[in-house]
Amino acid sequence: MKNQSSSRLRYFLPSIFVWLVLLAGCQSAEEKLQDHLSNPKAGDVYVVSYQPAGTTKPSYFYYQLVRFTADSSFFHPARREVPSADISLEKEPNLFNSDDIKSFSRQELREFTQAQQGDAYKILLTAIRRE
Repeated sequence: MKNQSSSRLRYFLPSIFVWLVLLAGCQSAEEKLQDHLSNPKAGDVYVVSYQPAGTTKPSYFYYQLVRFTADSSFFHPARREVPSADISLEKEPNLFNSDDIKSFSRQELREFTQAQQGDAYKILLTAIRRE
């Protein structure tokens, strides 16, 4: 009987492992965003969408996290807006302006994750890319 149980376990173990890996990878985008906000790392890229006046299509701007403190985060902003939220950073080696630093409080960053009433530009932190 023990051999039969052991044999079944060996048969199902790879499937169980695959399911566990898939479940771990199914963290929602919102959960991932909140996790990265709570546990920042230098080099994280914050993707901000906004809607320029008179348009219906969003534009994107990137900020690269340089350093952070208990209550503030400091970023190198992108030199220009980008066409999408998922451009290849490898193909844009000079995207960030290392001569410029923008700072935001942790509270401001949390507020950027939700649409703000009356915001004509519809500014929204849509993702944090960690590579």
